Amino acid sequence: MRPEEIEQFCAHLRSRNYAANTITNYALDLQLFFATCENKGVAQITWREIDHFIAHQHQQKLAATTINRRLNALKRFFDFLVVEREQLPGNPLKPSHYLRLGKPLPKKLSQEQVTRLFTQIENRQDRAIFLLMLRCGLRVSEVAQLKMADIDWDQKALLIEQGKGRKDRRVYLSVDALESLRECQQQRPAGVFGNGFFWNQKRRNQPLSLKAIQKKMERYAKAANIEASCHSLRHTFASNLLEEGAQIISIKEFLGHSSITASERYARLSNQHVKQTYLETIKKVIAKTKV
Repeated sequence: MRPEEIEQFCAHLRSRNYAANTITNYALDLQLFFATCENKGVAQITWREIDHFIAHQHQQKLAATTINRRLNALKRFFDFLVVEREQLPGNPLKPSHYLRLGKPLPKKLSQEQVTRLFTQIENRQDRAIFLLMLRCGLRVSEVAQLKMADIDWDQKALLIEQGKGRKDRRVYLSVDALESLRECQQQRPAGVFGNGFFWNQKRRNQPLSLKAIQKKMERYAKAANIEASCHSLRHTFASNLLEEGAQIISIKEFLGHSSITASERYARLSNQHVKQTYLETIKKVIAKTKV
């Protein structure tokens, strides 16, 4: 069952210009929660129902990040009922409900793994899709939503509109990514759905979905006998730039991070760059401060 309050909450998010994917995910998370509440109304929800929901998620062996994401949907929903609707006296979800998380480093691919992966990708459109992640740091959603009009062929750049955090940004194209896009443009068939640059190769009257791209990556990674995801290509892009001397503030802009804190995590990956910087700098220090 889907309480009408969820519909009102989704309408509120749309009025605040939230991304469609975010609204859909929040609605699904809320439906999952209320499915465990034995048909209780929102006014009957207490911390006990939330504890029960968390226990249920643990039984399904879900990751702590997934559980916390769903709890975040609950928090925003109940905040809406408390503040906007004035329907509840307080939010039953407390900070103590959230699970403690470690901070694993992003996983990058080695050059050997990248080579093995792209050796498996013979389809020209698929190659262009994954090159945009590896060379430009695009998110899978940004690739799926890329439009013909977003490509500036003269300036060799892309306009990424309303990515995560609703911040537009300009992304520049590497030589191989640009060439791959041109090949796709030349092969683009008639009757493709909408104005998206990439198309659904099995059903041209339907858009290319995020899940379809992720499934492609799963197949290619399995064929290459490596562990890889769309997100790991993005991580590899950032790590490679850092190791070659790019500044973190620049990487922040490339990736479209709203905070430099997210970008700083890549600094811990770049042992090669750290070592190089240390060796070059310590020479200057020794020259000035001999002992």
